[in-house]
Amino acid sequence: MASHAALYVLSVLLFSAGAGVSGFVKIACNDRTVGQIGQPSLLNCVVKPTQDTTDIDIVNVKWKRSGDAESFLNCHQDEGCTGTWPGYRFADFSSEWDSKNTNISLLITNTQVKDEAKYTCYVYTDSGDDEVDVDLQVTAKYSLPNVSLVPEKKNPNSKEALLCKASGGYPKGTIRWFDENNETISAETEVKTMDNGLFELSSKLVSLNGSTFSNYTCIVFNSSGGKENEGKIQTSNFLGFEGTPSPVVKTPNVVAGVLVIGSLIVGLLLLLLIRRRRAQQARRLSAAPLMAPHHREGPARGSEADPLDSTA
Repeated sequence: MASHAALYVLSVLLFSAGAGVSGFVKIACNDRTVGQIGQPSLLNCVVKPTQDTTDIDIVNVKWKRSGDAESFLNCHQDEGCTGTWPGYRFADFSSEWDSKNTNISLLITNTQVKDEAKYTCYVYTDSGDDEVDVDLQVTAKYSLPNVSLVPEKKNPNSKEALLCKASGGYPKGTIRWFDENNETISAETEVKTMDNGLFELSSKLVSLNGSTFSNYTCIVFNSSGGKENEGKIQTSNFLGFEGTPSPVVKTPNVVAGVLVIGSLIVGLLLLLLIRRRRAQQARRLSAAPLMAPHHREGPARGSEADPLDSTA
């Protein structure tokens, strides 16, 4: 009976000792980190004591991504720091191990879509062990939307439609249309995944017969519902858009300049030609009085020189 009691007391003491050792340290991290595409992302984690312990020696630190069997970053007291993924490193560890450095934060130097995941940090010290999960959310802002007029073939009640496109964003966003009265117009948003994992948004607004609006705005909203960019278009500048007048054709500046210069050259040539003709007419008129007496004197001289005509 006494032996059983002694065994029970020993078991309690061992359990209490083990629980106490594991509870002397704790990893303090931000539960969620938001990183920007193409920018560094810091998963901030620090080892802190949970009791009166102040002198902690860190033996080993590991970072592992959820779903992976092995850790991709490992720092050990005897082996130093090793990593299998380029662009992933400890934010405050150099190549030389420092067992007193409690900053075990992970730095991703060039954040990409593939980096969005749940990460687990493990720490092993002479005063206990701990592990914690950290979520990394990746974001990217969409480009300025491009709005254009395109032919409409699916809807028999319309010949044309407005197409709004924005790309390079993450996560999935939406496009909304507004008329000139800032009223929402229903239109679907199509989402395509680009080669780099980012998204391209597109939305087509079909013009129905009887539409009287001439100004439209498409606005890009991110996944949180926040406005990012907008594009405007005036449909009166396009021919054939339902409910709008015919456009005024806008000639590019270069073509317009060539037309102006060409018109000036033609005008100068016509002016020179007119002046030349007038000068020629003026010379003819000035020479006519001089030529008339010359023709009248010829016969008079001939009659004085012929004696037969005078005798007769």
